[in-house]
Amino acid sequence: MRQSFAPTLRQKGTPFIRSLTGSRLGQWRTSLRSRVVGLIMVSLSLLFGTLPGNATPSVPAPEFQLRAVDGQIHSKSSLKGRPALLVFWAPWCRYCQIELPILAKFYQGNKPDQLQVLTIAFSDTLAHVEDYVTSNPDTFIFPTAYDQDNAVAKAFGVNATPTFVVMDAQGEMILAHRGAGINRNPQYQEFLKSLK
Repeated sequence: MRQSFAPTLRQKGTPFIRSLTGSRLGQWRTSLRSRVVGLIMVSLSLLFGTLPGNATPSVPAPEFQLRAVDGQIHSKSSLKGRPALLVFWAPWCRYCQIELPILAKFYQGNKPDQLQVLTIAFSDTLAHVEDYVTSNPDTFIFPTAYDQDNAVAKAFGVNATPTFVVMDAQGEMILAHRGAGINRNPQYQEFLKSLK
């Protein structure tokens, strides 16, 4: 006999599930399910075909505010109005050290005027981040912020480097990709160019 996932959680009686009762549990499940389904659909669409402009599933991005290395403040609301690519990275991440220069080259050569890029360093000290950014000026041609205490990374569900999150002009997440290699994908590059 096949058991569903939810009764198993109730039987175990985890504190988190016990704290969500009645309609709140249903709302939480529905919200979680829609976010997971949306991210899966976007990821599959990217892998197997281009994303149709009017059928792109989206998930609201969490609110955030970060100070960039240059002192400017960047937030979800400051990025609204134009699509944005958030890149979560760390100076010690060897894949980030490969991906960020590729992104910079794409950004310089093909950057659509409307695309904003914000790199968000986390899981390291501010001193290491600033040292790495100043040592690689050709790579960091876009704003770089520091996520102290990894609060923004946690809000976005990021737990690996690099992680790429694309937000549309309304602040909705339309793509999330964890890992290296996506910057070399021609479909991904065309997708970034097509954002409005």
